[in-house]
Order: sequence, then C-alpha cells, then structure tokens
Amino acid sequence: MDKKNNYNKPLKKALDLLNSKYKIEIIFNLRRQKMRFGQIKNNIETITQQLLSKQLKEMEQDNLIIRKQFEGFPRKVEYSLTPFGHSLKPLINLIIRWENNNSNILKKLIKKKQLDTLFDYY
Repeated sequence: MDKKNNYNKPLKKALDLLNSKYKIEIIFNLRRQKMRFGQIKNNIETITQQLLSKQLKEMEQDNLIIRKQFEGFPRKVEYSLTPFGHSLKPLINLIIRWENNNSNILKKLIKKKQLDTLFDYY
C-alpha cells in the first residue's frame, strides 16, 4: 500500500465523520448542555429543519450524540453528546482559538470573497 495514502487516513476518517459544517456547530451547541431540536435550530439560524434532522440522525448513527425521547404529549426529544462526542470538545476549542487568533486575516479574506462560507459568521 502507498505510504502517502496511509499518512492521510487518520485525517480522512475524522473529516469523513464531520463532513458538514453543521456537525461541528451542533457539537459546539451541545458541548455544555442537553438541547431540544428547536433550541439547536434557533442557535444555527442558517440550517433548515430538514438538514438539521438529517445531520442529527447521522450523528446518532455515528455515536456522536444521544437522542432521548420522553413519554407524553407533546412529544419531547433531547439531544446530548456521547462520551465519543465529548471527546471532540478539545478540537472545537482549538478551532475557536484558531479563529480568534486569526480573525483579522479571516475578515480580510471574507471582504475579498475568498472565503464565502464564512459569511454566516461575520
């Protein structure tokens, strides 16, 4: 097997698991508390309900979050991080620190429209 391909496998596995900008935001939102669907949706304004539902299902299948449904009416569902999901908190904190340390550069790049995907954040 090619060494070059083996070198990238750990990074590829992690990126495949978090293959959506919203998954990182969902983990960010759940890092301190359990939340209901509507709370997560309100905190991530740019995500549609359909996409949020899809992302949550994928994250549950990937053992990143737990979905707990309560008995009664109206139906109540809470989402929380699994221990595996919590293990990503240091990575999230590093990303936040990186953004804080480089915010001026990022803002300049956004103004030049080189990073269109960050417009939602500024």
